[in-house]
Amino acid sequence: MKETSLPPLRGNSFGRREKEKESRSGMENSHPSSQTLILHPVILPVPREDQRLSGRPKVEALRRHARRAAVFSAQCGGWPLSAMQKDAAGVPLPSNGIHWSLSHKEAFVAAVVSPRPVGIDIEKIKPVRPGMFERLADAQEWALAPHRDLAVFFRYWTAKEAVLKAEGQGLTGLSRCRVVRIIDAAHLLLEYEQALWTVMHHRIDPGHLGAVTSDHACIVWHRPEG
Repeated sequence: MKETSLPPLRGNSFGRREKEKESRSGMENSHPSSQTLILHPVILPVPREDQRLSGRPKVEALRRHARRAAVFSAQCGGWPLSAMQKDAAGVPLPSNGIHWSLSHKEAFVAAVVSPRPVGIDIEKIKPVRPGMFERLADAQEWALAPHRDLAVFFRYWTAKEAVLKAEGQGLTGLSRCRVVRIIDAAHLLLEYEQALWTVMHHRIDPGHLGAVTSDHACIVWHRPEG
């Protein structure tokens, strides 16, 4: 099975910073008020020398780069992020009341910081076992999509991961996190234990996809050079 490139997501090119007002209902507001929250998800490339690492050194390098992305996100938002600690279950603890979320793959890391719970995820688009489709979503969720392919699979996967992170849950909560609406080519509406979450997708490159919980916020994606 060949790796699949994602189709372009309208209005989400890394060539410029973009803002988009989101709400839990998925409705857009073309006139965001001065009180609108602006989130600054950051994606950084992993240096090639660190991509060549293996084992513990590689994990530590990826975490270091992801935390650097979180610091950048906090600086963009003007939030006082200090120590980034996790609880015994590995869930990020708020720093000075500021929530943070990290994600990393071999080639990229991502982070976002917010004054309220938030989640971010990035994934490499690659072949998966057929049984993973059933594990990820039920028949009703798949019926929402025009196609049942890798592009949709990773939209669902990254969105659910982002929501579970925002909820402070691991993959044990996957079956309780459901896609309830495909809003458009870049947004999904999900439900987790009766709470609705809007997720915004962003294509990093033809083989990687990012997702961030974006409820009631303008999203400004950043991709600094290394």
